[in-house]
Amino acid sequence: MTTAAATGHDCIVPGCKREGRNRLGVRCRIAHDGPTLFPRKGKTAAFFSPDAEAYLCDHHALAGATITLFFEPNNSKQTTLRVVAAATVEERTTDIKQPT
Repeated sequence: MTTAAATGHDCIVPGCKREGRNRLGVRCRIAHDGPTLFPRKGKTAAFFSPDAEAYLCDHHALAGATITLFFEPNNSKQTTLRVVAAATVEERTTDIKQPT
């Protein structure tokens, strides 16, 4: 069995010793056919799609979960993704591409 130490990613589920091979992320997709601030992006393109520094083992990725999304607008032109799973996970912030 491969250990998390061999890859550097632990499963974020507390007490799980399996390798975290599946990265969590969130995406904000364009969900309409009307005009958009990004004329080259079509329906289902993303305004942003940050990945977290949070990984799940294969078992927990497939076992099911309840995900609660808390959206807090802040006018920073960035998105910060924070994953809380009864364990501390680093935040990751990415710039949001702006129309040119």
